[in-house]
Amino acid sequence: MRRRRATAGADETERERDEAKSASSGGSPPYSALSLVLIVVVFAVIGRLGRDAVGSLVAWGNLGRSISPFSSSPSGVTRLVTDEELSRHDGVQDPTLWLAILGEVFDVTKGERHYGAEGGYKGFVGKDGTRAFHTGHFNTPEGLTPDMSGLPDAAHLAIREWADFYGRDYAYVGKLAPGFYYDERGKGTEGKRNFDAAVERARVAKANAVARDAAFPACRARWSQAHGGEVWCDANKGYPRKDVSHVNGKPRVRCACFPDPGFSDQRQLYPGCPNDARRCAT
Repeated sequence: MRRRRATAGADETERERDEAKSASSGGSPPYSALSLVLIVVVFAVIGRLGRDAVGSLVAWGNLGRSISPFSSSPSGVTRLVTDEELSRHDGVQDPTLWLAILGEVFDVTKGERHYGAEGGYKGFVGKDGTRAFHTGHFNTPEGLTPDMSGLPDAAHLAIREWADFYGRDYAYVGKLAPGFYYDERGKGTEGKRNFDAAVERARVAKANAVARDAAFPACRARWSQAHGGEVWCDANKGYPRKDVSHVNGKPRVRCACFPDPGFSDQRQLYPGCPNDARRCAT
């Protein structure tokens, strides 16, 4: 009996020792449910912001460097090319063929048939001859200049589209700097800002013309040697007028159908045609 009591006392003492250990460690497992939830939330937030954070670090690291829409570099950092370097890539001093348009340099070696020694566009190689893309004067030093001053806004837009073509079809090299369009750091010059403003004006004018054409559709027309010309609007489609407008500073005249018989300096009557007629001789 005494032995059973002693054994029971020993077991009681062992349980008390275990409870004391548990109490000293906080009475809970190493990670509570709340801790696990917090850990999951933290990792979720880090995962969500991670890419943005990395992108921000890359952008911060690129501060002060030149960025170009044509750049194929993953970081977007653009190489700066000097006039001297560009001139060497003429197929003679260097076997590759480079040209510049709007201060953007492209490798056109794959188009050697056009830009090589026997090509019709060899004059463009080794220089920025932006203006000649509009004027066609690509065989004279005076024509092969980057300056577009004095040309209409529509010409600026056409050159912008030429540059976009090179960006799609040829390997981009970098920016011609310092030059007419970019300074020694690859930042846009006043010449570039003026060019971009002209392009924007041309785009607005083009959009307005498209909208006007949609609002006042073109007349039907025909001409014969026996009867001359005639314009007309289909039934319920309006009255034919000379629609006079200006696009990029130049007058634009077309026959358009207007919904009412009114007329003005911009909606001119055809000579000898009544204002309510739907057909007019021209």
